[in-house]
Amino acid sequence: MVSVRAAIESRSLDDFADALTDDVVWIGLWPGEICRNRDDVLEMFARMREREVQVRPQVVLDKDDAIVLDPGLDGRHHVLILRGDAVSEVRVYPDRGSALASIEERPW
Repeated sequence: MVSVRAAIESRSLDDFADALTDDVVWIGLWPGEICRNRDDVLEMFARMREREVQVRPQVVLDKDDAIVLDPGLDGRHHVLILRGDAVSEVRVYPDRGSALASIEERPW
């Protein structure tokens, strides 16, 4: 298995898919925009490929069990929560500031 950071740097959706836990949860910006497992995320990736969406991800912050990621799409940023060496949760934020604040202001 490729490390999460290596998967991000490879810009390969396949490598990134391999870095997901089976029970990963992906919470998007809009109500109902949620993936409840790895298969749901893979389906979302398939739709991205069909639309020929090109990602240019960059790690903004790597802290403890969290990575803030700029996917290079439209200003939104993703917060990846790690369990061991895999991504167990992804939350999407409308901008860098809110994504960073979500990590910095965590109560734990």
